Amino acid sequence: MLKYYNRQGNPATFETLDEVCANAPAAVAPLTGIFSAPWIADPKLMAFPQGLVYIYRSPELYGGETAARNNTSFIVFADKRYETKEEAYAYLEGLGLIDIINEAVGTILLEMPEKDVGYGESYLQRCYTLHNALYTQKALVEINGERYCPAESEYCGGYGKTYMFGEGAGATFMNNFIAGSRDELIGRVAGYFTYGGEMSEEVRVSQYVPAYIVNGSGTAVRKFREANGTDAYSFSGGVAEFYNSNVPLRKVCVASDTEGDAGKWMAKAFRDVFMYLQRTANVSTKYLEPTVTNPYQGYVPAPPISRFALSARNPIFNGKTAVGDLQVTFMYDGERFSDIKAVGGGFMSEEGAYLDTWYEVVPQEVLNNTAPEHSVPLLLANHGGGDDHLMFLDETGILLTAGREGFAVVAPMHSGITSIAGEAFPLLVKYMLDKYPALDPERVYVTGYSMGGQATYNCIAAHPEIFAAAAPMAMPLRDLPESARALYEKVDLPTMLISSTYDFAAWDTELGHPNEGGLACLQTYCEFNGIAPVEEFDFAKYPMIGRPSDSFKLTVINGEWRNFEWLIKNDKGVPMMGLNVTEYQQHSLWPGYGDIAYSFLRHYCRCIETGEIIYTE
Repeated sequence: MLKYYNRQGNPATFETLDEVCANAPAAVAPLTGIFSAPWIADPKLMAFPQGLVYIYRSPELYGGETAARNNTSFIVFADKRYETKEEAYAYLEGLGLIDIINEAVGTILLEMPEKDVGYGESYLQRCYTLHNALYTQKALVEINGERYCPAESEYCGGYGKTYMFGEGAGATFMNNFIAGSRDELIGRVAGYFTYGGEMSEEVRVSQYVPAYIVNGSGTAVRKFREANGTDAYSFSGGVAEFYNSNVPLRKVCVASDTEGDAGKWMAKAFRDVFMYLQRTANVSTKYLEPTVTNPYQGYVPAPPISRFALSARNPIFNGKTAVGDLQVTFMYDGERFSDIKAVGGGFMSEEGAYLDTWYEVVPQEVLNNTAPEHSVPLLLANHGGGDDHLMFLDETGILLTAGREGFAVVAPMHSGITSIAGEAFPLLVKYMLDKYPALDPERVYVTGYSMGGQATYNCIAAHPEIFAAAAPMAMPLRDLPESARALYEKVDLPTMLISSTYDFAAWDTELGHPNEGGLACLQTYCEFNGIAPVEEFDFAKYPMIGRPSDSFKLTVINGEWRNFEWLIKNDKGVPMMGLNVTEYQQHSLWPGYGDIAYSFLRHYCRCIETGEIIYTE
């Protein structure tokens, strides 16, 4: 895809919902990478009552492909009505939320009580309609047999970086109605803030959700603590923090304010807690039944799971990450790699397309040349089909893992050029190594999800010698060129296949083991790495993996997701092949994958002089 750009190019706007519905279709139509269904105003929102909602959009919102999922979304339930735009804008500006969302990049949905009625059950039903329309990306509607895409979610919506704020009557509404709502409402919220307000004793908080309660009732504190399973406590700076010691993301912060400054506490809640959290939709309700039973399930009890997974994230402000101070730069160069062009057509090979857009994620010490030469690893990270490359880094957790571990990342936009990844992406790696002398040519790794997994296979089939290890995700091995076999007679490449039990691409859910292409990956890369492939897989003796392994590990990630990992060693005792499977996850991005991949990759380097793989514990 040539000249991909993941911003909308919009000025700041402040609109009524009616204005949003009128303006959205034409505004999003020119965005790059959008699929072909015509854009329309959402029929459900056009019938929404007037005078209840205002929407602020920061300049340069993300948009195109799945880039709208990068946007941060504030939902604010006000204590009272604001009859004019000027009054409503002044309220949000006075809270300081306009400045924060401009920095974070995103939108503010201001919801106000209904005139002479206030908030209540009917308002809750409207919230289901409104929030589902704005925070579900790329949904389709059918009208007279034709399919259309409502434009409002692209224009001013978001996805998993959604945070809810309520003040006074708005806080009471949140506590008494939103807190007990179905998962498609409360389950999408990654941070829940109330200032004042009451809570009925009859309400049960239906979903764990990180909460920040200022001047709240004891009932609210108790009920949110119960929902989050808090069993630990700390106190600092006037804030009491009750948290779940097994899953510290689940927490309730409690404070008192005598100055009447709700905005100060909203900013503190966001900057100290909420901005480091996100939700991702990783299961559909039909996936909550047990998968194929195997003996491993008796080792660690299956915890309850949620439809929208809560995970940590690494937010970006003004081009820098909050964790690790990484510089995140969108790059466009229409000349550098233009000699290598895709041919044919289709999803992975757009005629005449070439690599011209990528993200560079680089530690500050690499940029300012204070890091020693060849001291920082580099990860080539390949997004999935239809995905934005920055969104991919965030929602797989790669951005957070890079910030914690201090490695650099290069993430090409490869929609339409996956077929030439094996030729073009090694040149992108060389460009990065030449540009930044601190990057280590002996520790270059590669990973990718779905279509990005195919790009990963293409890279390691064409040039395995430049990588120290690979971790293709959610993609079976297919169409391996014969030339790869000759290359692997000279080099080894530690490889881990990462999948999940509802991943249609690489896993057979009914049989409970990798599908044909997933098994081909195990066989082929065992063989390439000097490990004898099995003549026949035996899943009765070796559940899920079907063959002997040298180690097995079963863990629970974020208190919800059982994760299975096998490693297979070569004759030198070095683990050269791995399989990692997360239970219940469907074919979708999940922030746990970054840590899973890098926990494998980080052990390997490739000696530049000899080409030998060196393993360190």
